[in-house]
Amino acid sequence: MSLPAEFEQFHWMVDMVQNIDLGLIVIDKEYKVQLWNGFMTHHSGRQSHDAIGLSLFELFPEIPRAWFEVKTKPVYNLGCRSFITWRQRPYLFKCRNVRPVTQQADFMYQNVTLNPMRTPTGDIKSIFLSIQDATAEALVADNHKA
Repeated sequence: MSLPAEFEQFHWMVDMVQNIDLGLIVIDKEYKVQLWNGFMTHHSGRQSHDAIGLSLFELFPEIPRAWFEVKTKPVYNLGCRSFITWRQRPYLFKCRNVRPVTQQADFMYQNVTLNPMRTPTGDIKSIFLSIQDATAEALVADNHKA
């Protein structure tokens, strides 16, 4: 017996979200984590069941709350993306560098995109963050400065 195509596609989507080589986090307007993918578990050392329901500021007290709220304001209010590059701030989430032998960095440099998530009625009640490991790019740039 075969599964309905919609169920199979849903399963694929869940598998992609958990295994993509990007951090994916969904937060609500209170900055509480709604989704925490496998990339974030691997790089932060925090399991999804330990992150979901907690505020980003509880999980990562190094994030300056007022600064981050300014970054999320246009996403919630205007429905546009917001960006944080490693050049503005080396990381949003202090994660270990998982390739310390090949890359000489104590942490993962990150590029982060904050994206609106619209409900079927068009409201924005959550945003998702995509976190890209930019360590290699940052180290190349630093080596060119020297």
